[in-house]
Amino acid sequence: MGLRNRPAYRLVVIDSRKARDGEYLESVGHYDPRTKFLELDAERIGHWITKGAQTSGTVGRLMSRYARQHAPAAEAANGDSAETATVATEPVPTPESATPTDTPKE
Repeated sequence: MGLRNRPAYRLVVIDSRKARDGEYLESVGHYDPRTKFLELDAERIGHWITKGAQTSGTVGRLMSRYARQHAPAAEAANGDSAETATVATEPVPTPESATPTDTPKE
């Protein structure tokens, strides 16, 4: 995939007994390193990992990048980001700041 001086890569599931550039079982994404565009089918990747597939180091790094890019979007879609921000800014009482009336009686 790609053209001269314009690389592009497919992320594929392939049997370890096959040639690297041989027939693959399934295409699960693609990556353009020039624009940093990354598209993964996370559901299918998870499916193959549960079946025993192993990711290469490069694919593992791409998956972690994909997770970081799409984590804030998932929170915004759920509406959790506003609630999380409010909870995080509230002070948490510590034993040093507790008053004698707050301590349990033994």
